[in-house]
Amino acid sequence: MISSLRIEGYRGFQRFDMGGLGRINLLVGTNNSGKTSILEALHILTSQGDPMSLWQLLWRRGERLPGTPDRGPRGIELELDIGHLFTGHDAHIGSRFTLSAKNQLPERTVTFHLGELSAKERQTLLPVDDGSLHGSRLALHITGNPAPPVAVVPLTRQGGIRAEAIEPRRPGRRRFSEVGPSQFITTSSLDNDELVSFWDKIALTPNEELVLRALQFLDGGIERIAAQASSPRYYGGTRGGFLLKLKGRELPIPIGSMGDGMWRMLAMAIAITQCKGGVLLVDEIDTGLHYTVMADMWRLIFAAAKSLDVQVFATTHSHDCVQSLATLCVSENDASNEVTLHRVEGGRSTSILYGEHEIVAVAERGVEAR
Repeated sequence: MISSLRIEGYRGFQRFDMGGLGRINLLVGTNNSGKTSILEALHILTSQGDPMSLWQLLWRRGERLPGTPDRGPRGIELELDIGHLFTGHDAHIGSRFTLSAKNQLPERTVTFHLGELSAKERQTLLPVDDGSLHGSRLALHITGNPAPPVAVVPLTRQGGIRAEAIEPRRPGRRRFSEVGPSQFITTSSLDNDELVSFWDKIALTPNEELVLRALQFLDGGIERIAAQASSPRYYGGTRGGFLLKLKGRELPIPIGSMGDGMWRMLAMAIAITQCKGGVLLVDEIDTGLHYTVMADMWRLIFAAAKSLDVQVFATTHSHDCVQSLATLCVSENDASNEVTLHRVEGGRSTSILYGEHEIVAVAERGVEAR
């Protein structure tokens, strides 16, 4: 597990340290304090610097270069702006950011450096028939330990990054899914395609029961869950693809009929089964969930994390979420030194750490920790 994290030059952090990490780590703080950026840094780091993770993060935030088309005659030509990844939203030759973590293994680190392509790199990496990449001298160089799956990513002449420059078909490139078991659940959760794909891996296994128990926290009448036979492509990005069998009803109903919380719980339960030996990252973990189910949510996540050897990082703005985490600290005798709360404050270079006893005290006394 990761015991400490250091961020240098990434987004709003010139330098930031977070230590004393446990198996379950909840991040709190005001808006724009950097909580989501910390999750992003962990996602990049646990993916060994795979540029596909950068693409995903930029895409989710809508950080595209102005004036670039969505599509062209050869497919997607969207250019995303890497400048927002660097402190000050400014990218120039020499700009860099470094992410590092200490854990039970040797220190893990990755550095992204904006520089120029060498003559050899231009010859091997730039396609002759590509108008935006060909002739560009800009590149994102990636180094680290373990070695990243891609060492150089060519950029467009505007300094943008395009999907075809990092796609898995590039020679010698390892797929993102082969790099490390890390899942990042944003506030909009995972999309249908991802969940159905993951479900195919856990159907008829003990992990299917874990997902069912999670949904039963929200509705005790749920008896079974199944993926629909229809192609996931039909639902692309919507909350479809799953059916629920309810007690007393002959026909199943679509999960989309059950509200936001049901989809959120489904995403978390399925995602944690795909992180064995790795990291689960959840932004605004309480999204769509009523405070009465949060204690059950934490107990399920804690039990699954221990069973699957998963480390969990989550963010929240909810005091109810903090109180329910305190309930976990009290009810679980073996939670000692495994649950932490970190307050992130803008302009502060370290997080404020709360251990189990302090989390309980914060909840009991109504102390503001968010």
